[in-house]
Amino acid sequence: MRASACTGICTVSRPDTARVRTTAMPDRADNSFRCIRQLPTDGTCKPGCISRSCFIAVTRATKSMERRDDATTLMLRKHFRPRILTHFERVAQGCAGRRFPVHPTGPSMNFKHSLIATAVASALALSFNLSAQAQSYQPRIAEEGTAGTVTGRIKEAVRGVYLDGARVTLNGTQVATQRDGGFRISGLVPGQYRLRVDYIGYHPQELQIEVGSNRGLHVELDMISTVSAADATDLDRIQVRATRDAQAMALNQQRMSTNYVNVVSADLLGQFPDNNIAESTQRMPGVSIERDQGEGRYVTVRGAPKEFTTVSIDGVPLANPDQASRGVELDTIPSDVIAALEVTKALTPDMDGDAIAGNINIRTQSALDRDGMILRASAGMGRYELGDGDNERYSGAIGNRFGADGNIGVLLSASHSRQGRFTDNVETVYVQEDDGRILPETVEIKDYEGTRTRTGITGRLDFRIDPGNLIYFVANDSRFKDHEFRDNLIIDMDRHSDESNQTTGTVRATFDKELRERTYDKTIRTFNLGGEHFAGDDWKIDWQASHSKATKETSPRMQYIFRSSVRPDMEYDYTNHDFPTWTILGQSDAPATGVNLPEEWFGFRRLNDRYEYGEEKELGLRVDAERMQGFIGDTGSIKFGLRARLRDKSFDDERYRNGSADDFAALGITMSDMLCDSVSNNFGYFLAGRRFCRDIFDKYATPLQASDNHNHLFADSITGDYTANEDIYGTYVRLDAQWDRLTMVTGLRYERTHTEGHAVQYNEDTDEVMPTSSSRNYNQWLPSLHFRYEIDPDSILRASYSTGINRPDFHRTAPYRTIGELETSPVNEGNPTVKAAYAHNLDVSWERYIRPLGLLSAAVFYKHIDRPLFVASHDEDIGDGRTRRVTRPENGDKGRVHGLELAWQQTFDFLPSPFDGLGVYSNYTYAKSRAELPFDGGSTELPGTSRTNYNVALTYDKYGLNARLAYNYRSKFIQEFNIDAPELNIYWGDRASLDFTVNYAVTPNLRLFGEVNNINDTRQVRFQGVRSRVLEMEGFGRSWLAGVRYEY
Repeated sequence: MRASACTGICTVSRPDTARVRTTAMPDRADNSFRCIRQLPTDGTCKPGCISRSCFIAVTRATKSMERRDDATTLMLRKHFRPRILTHFERVAQGCAGRRFPVHPTGPSMNFKHSLIATAVASALALSFNLSAQAQSYQPRIAEEGTAGTVTGRIKEAVRGVYLDGARVTLNGTQVATQRDGGFRISGLVPGQYRLRVDYIGYHPQELQIEVGSNRGLHVELDMISTVSAADATDLDRIQVRATRDAQAMALNQQRMSTNYVNVVSADLLGQFPDNNIAESTQRMPGVSIERDQGEGRYVTVRGAPKEFTTVSIDGVPLANPDQASRGVELDTIPSDVIAALEVTKALTPDMDGDAIAGNINIRTQSALDRDGMILRASAGMGRYELGDGDNERYSGAIGNRFGADGNIGVLLSASHSRQGRFTDNVETVYVQEDDGRILPETVEIKDYEGTRTRTGITGRLDFRIDPGNLIYFVANDSRFKDHEFRDNLIIDMDRHSDESNQTTGTVRATFDKELRERTYDKTIRTFNLGGEHFAGDDWKIDWQASHSKATKETSPRMQYIFRSSVRPDMEYDYTNHDFPTWTILGQSDAPATGVNLPEEWFGFRRLNDRYEYGEEKELGLRVDAERMQGFIGDTGSIKFGLRARLRDKSFDDERYRNGSADDFAALGITMSDMLCDSVSNNFGYFLAGRRFCRDIFDKYATPLQASDNHNHLFADSITGDYTANEDIYGTYVRLDAQWDRLTMVTGLRYERTHTEGHAVQYNEDTDEVMPTSSSRNYNQWLPSLHFRYEIDPDSILRASYSTGINRPDFHRTAPYRTIGELETSPVNEGNPTVKAAYAHNLDVSWERYIRPLGLLSAAVFYKHIDRPLFVASHDEDIGDGRTRRVTRPENGDKGRVHGLELAWQQTFDFLPSPFDGLGVYSNYTYAKSRAELPFDGGSTELPGTSRTNYNVALTYDKYGLNARLAYNYRSKFIQEFNIDAPELNIYWGDRASLDFTVNYAVTPNLRLFGEVNNINDTRQVRFQGVRSRVLEMEGFGRSWLAGVRYEY
């Protein structure tokens, strides 16, 4: 080959490109350039390759473009200069010391202009041949396996991550890759086929394959990110690619799902400053959270009650230690020990049926998800603005593949955080009097000081016996510990004057001052052994055996209470309902305003201590069999399986009290001796006197507990205790069928439930304890039908009908009964006859995937709910014209939830630099609900329904900098009903939070990061009926964290 065959310089294709390409270029005015030659960089020097001296000259010429402003140079400066330099570097390394002529075919030109023209031509050639470069990683094809079957594995070319959710098309047959990048298409006749692989955020791959009559084919493909281009070593591009790959994986899994699922990868969630799984889920469409002292705890989906949503880890339902709710407390699980979050909003027949709103599946990472070693570590430290508490977070993961073929994967990840949290809290409880007036009754001014720690450990072992058989074992242990002190000034108001109303009035006030210390310890552990097996061409068998255990222990909950001997008259003024005023009347030693009372007013009232322990265990077994079928649709499968879930739950509560003033006097101290110098001054407004010293329980509690006057509160202890068992057995059949662009999934699930409960009934009048038990069996049939239609490869239309149930909480069905001292005293009891709610769900959604990386989607949903569950009160006739009030769980008649979801996420690559690093992540949900109350109590919204939820996050990803400013909003929602006085229903007020996170790549493996939470210093408010009746106002302040992350 002669060097003069083509004018110009060499550019570079991928190392495994064996042939020489020539790309034609349009003539310039000076007729200097006609074509560009691309040559391999395999370490050999080929004729026509640029010399080192030429490389240096071209480098200088391209740098000179920075000083030019013409349109062509601006385009080059934005798009092509990094690619030019990197290619020339590779060429120079391969051809060091060798000189080859570069011959112009037109008129001569000066050296400077020829170099600039050379750079322009090279850049344009790289641009025009980007698709060819992307496909230049050659596929590996081998004959193996059963005849008529094509298997394969798709991975990302640079990092070796296997791609889950890639669309693989073979002559009209379409499948999606699994988490290991694998796919399988069987039942093929010998012949030529066109195989195409498409993955959003990556350049598509297409190749011709030939299926023989004796052996199958196995295809290995490497996909090139649209960000990678040719410059895989550039730091900026590496960081941008890592961010975009995280988005791409989630979008592709969501695109290929046959039913309606939202997926978010852990890498994307890691770009938000969230402390736990609950807070991570709030970033997803249709998902909102309930908080405890500012931190996310419970999750609600599409405005339904939290009990309507189930949570699992790798498909294993999480046990729940909560005494009175099936809602899982997700503040236990750290957010940085997961691989992805999947929210399924339309159930298929092979899924457990107890998720009316949806299922949240936490997926763990596997070492087989990628090639090579996995090594990650991060450490961050910061502060909480309120109270100046510590904020620490550490995490790490290590994993690798072993075995001759890398078929054994071992991965261990761990996370630990410690937070010194302080909370300001003020509460006022309103009641309705017999004359209809609504009046404030109780005030509490609370100061919280606590330390919250979270520890999560996940281990996973995968053993791929051969391409068709996989065994895995996953263990997860999450622990949340909250050690808390609470100073509290309690004001009980009675004897309201006739002129008193909701806003102003005069009362008699009783003051209590208390300190409570408690340690709250929750654990969730899951163990999961499973396997996936292909049998011949047509059969696939999945199985899983799992154990989940959750515990919740409060040990101990200690409480000192001191009461004021002075019960003065007091005026209240709630004109400013967030910051009311109280004025003591007729007491010369009282403050002129406020409730910073003289310490000598208070004397010992009692010491309380309480111990609680709740436990729930679930043993799960599942076997699924799937067979390819062709009797419906062009392709498809039929799947059936068996399921067993055996769940045990128990709760134990022990309470003690010492109210002896003599015992306390024997200690030789007063309340003032137990107070320290720090002052309770919530929100800088509610001055409530000195705080208690934190060591007073260690110093003074033991003699009071050892006294004969330290009594076991028998009735209060036993009436909350119960044990319960719930055994669920299920089976199903599922049919999948595909016609060209249309996919159908339909089937029927059957579940049989057996429950047993054991508790006690206690009569305070007779001091009689009666053990009770109950049992019940019921059956549920759960049909579903789903359609997925591809308008085009990037536009998906889905429609679903599905059914689901919500089983009553264990506490609601336990056969306990508590009767007061008088025959007409109110009664609280469980209701073993209460029924499971049953829902019919309709969903329609449209998704448009935006290249290179984005999504625009809309969905509407409707849920019709039969027999929603409430806690209600009614009058029970006890004879002689007398009644007593009975409160217990009851079923309503019916309810409904409907709404709309919108989502938009996109990277703005099309903008000019530096704005091409911008992006947006946003979603909006509208939900409305209505349900009929028992006993003709009217109708109300369901608990947890916020009319409006939305997220807006502005992102920037360029120059090694990744920044995200995220705004989250949730409108008000009802928390508790008051059937007797609906005007006093309890609502959580709307809440908006602004958070910021940033990280900067120092090297390809090392990043610095910073986070700021609650920038707008939002408060959390509960109210009764209307916003002017503030039940509770909490303030948490801002927090920040800074640290370093390493990833190999």
